Amino acid sequence: MRTVWLLILFMAAQLGCNDKSTNTNNNVNNLNNLNNLNNLNNQDGGPDADAFNNINNQIDGGSDADVTDVTDGAIDADADGGTVDPTPLQFTALTANVGHGDAEFPQYPLRLWSQSYEDYMGAVIQAMAPDVVVLQEVLSGKTCEAFTEIDPNKTCYEWDTRLRPAVRLIGPGYSIVCDQREQVECIGVKVSFGTIDGVEPGAYVELGAHTPELPLPGCNWAAGQCNNDTCDDESTVSDVLVHTTAGDLRVVHMHPMAQVSAFVAGDPCRADQIRQVFQDGIIAGDVSMVRPGEQAVILGDWNLGLEIYGLRTILQPSEADDVWNQFINCPSCAFTDMDPRDESGQRYTTNSSFAMAGIVAIDHVVSTNEITGSCVVHDEGGMPSTERLDVGYLYLDQLGDSRIDHFAISCEMTIYPQNP
Repeated sequence: MRTVWLLILFMAAQLGCNDKSTNTNNNVNNLNNLNNLNNLNNQDGGPDADAFNNINNQIDGGSDADVTDVTDGAIDADADGGTVDPTPLQFTALTANVGHGDAEFPQYPLRLWSQSYEDYMGAVIQAMAPDVVVLQEVLSGKTCEAFTEIDPNKTCYEWDTRLRPAVRLIGPGYSIVCDQREQVECIGVKVSFGTIDGVEPGAYVELGAHTPELPLPGCNWAAGQCNNDTCDDESTVSDVLVHTTAGDLRVVHMHPMAQVSAFVAGDPCRADQIRQVFQDGIIAGDVSMVRPGEQAVILGDWNLGLEIYGLRTILQPSEADDVWNQFINCPSCAFTDMDPRDESGQRYTTNSSFAMAGIVAIDHVVSTNEITGSCVVHDEGGMPSTERLDVGYLYLDQLGDSRIDHFAISCEMTIYPQNP
């Protein structure tokens, strides 16, 4: 999403990648072997759509699941930040931008509007059952409350009496929080994996993710108001602290400022938002989101195409790349990326808009060096033996530009208990 200007720049020239990290990228088990999804392929909202309720049985084995039901995954007694189990803890993570580039329905600015499509995507995500999931560009109540939707096939229909979109997508058995600014960036943590600090296990807290202030004055990207001296109101870095049996894990959700146009990179805001993760004092009095000594996973849509640094810096510098190189992958760095790569070390594309142009990965997964693992990108025609998460949706040809344009990344990781 919001990638058309970066694509225009990329089509102007193709430059080699200077980042040749040799991270091993063992494929995660193919997570797309899903059952019973055909019940969800009812574009007109007919009776088959009711079968969506049966998907809960795939996750917890019962039909009484609900987002506040924590009995589906009992938390070990030491998952509350107390005694740390010395056993390494394996977990899975998923990042997915669920927005798109279609402006056909202005009431749904670049958001999922088809209820059956949302149902399908929710069923896929819930069948994958990641321990940690971050979703970008989620439909917000702020969008739905601005008008009255009368079409039951649209996602804002009766929005104030239904579960919020983030909960419908992530499903039961999770603690779910969203950013404190626009509630479009949401984090889910499976209750059997850990507890979010300050959040009741299994609860949905709409403003529950710590969200630093914008480092520059706010603007409305969609309305064309943004420039290099501002930050899109929706651009966000947010985080939670998760207590697990192997100790605390900081989960940072990335979706900083996007490219505005071919001549306005939005880089000053993007760079400072990335700095907020690693540095104190970007906003006076703030401390870094990842504290020294913490184990952390930092993932999402970074809006940072490292492969085309030379091209993007023809017209203006890119401090965001410099911040990345300062904190990630260097010999003395505390952080390493797990981005899926081919045998030559080249990242795979993470956005369908770039698939025809070459390799541009703007979605990234980063962790502290103590966490190990590997990731796959669920793309088409890129990483072998993977496919887009929505590939089985029967009405893809009807979506047009309303199809989700990012490729999700899923990971298998291991966190190792640290000495106090």
